[in-house]
Amino acid sequence: MSAVVLLLCFCTPAAFAAPDVIYWNSEAGAALRARIAADADYWQLAPNFTTQQTQSYCGVASAVTVLNSMPVKKPVDPVYTPYTYFTQSNYFTPEVSKIIPAETVLKQGMTRAEMTQAMEQLGVKARSVAGDSLDDEMLRALLKTMLGNDGQFVLANYLRATLDQVGGGHWSVLAAYDAETDRVLILDVARYKYPPSWVGISTLRAAIATLDSTSGQSRGLVIVSAP
Repeated sequence: MSAVVLLLCFCTPAAFAAPDVIYWNSEAGAALRARIAADADYWQLAPNFTTQQTQSYCGVASAVTVLNSMPVKKPVDPVYTPYTYFTQSNYFTPEVSKIIPAETVLKQGMTRAEMTQAMEQLGVKARSVAGDSLDDEMLRALLKTMLGNDGQFVLANYLRATLDQVGGGHWSVLAAYDAETDRVLILDVARYKYPPSWVGISTLRAAIATLDSTSGQSRGLVIVSAP
């Protein structure tokens, strides 16, 4: 079964409608997914696309999706022993728990700085990019490069309301860029709530430039690469 079919199986049956957002399971979404480039991050991410275990674990599920897609050392989880695999349980190593314990994430999720520091403790390089430091052109240029098969992955922290979605701040993984429509594919880890969506660059920029009340800073991106 192909990765595309696998994703379709996890999507909700109804197509959603929102300004400048095209959902995976809509007619327009079908046209866009048929154009996903062969070198897009999507093809590495799809086999490891993870659903968040709780409604505040969006950052954890996004991080695990990326970590399992990378050639980095993976821990053994008792559920899967002797096989190595990142899970939303073993993500919280003693080092990560010093930065952001699971109890805190359950209450309020995690900030961009916490995500960056946690990823570095798990053996990868992580670079934080403030959403309010980018304009449309800068974001477009950045994602056109990062979403190709270059060994780098992008975690996005954005405000759902900007996408006309229910909820507040949210983490998900960016998977592909479509130049013809100037849209980015978001693999939404709240798969019980929304299917993957194609979002225009301007809308995505506005969503990641919003204020995170926990940190007092803007939301944004965390770019992850192998050490």
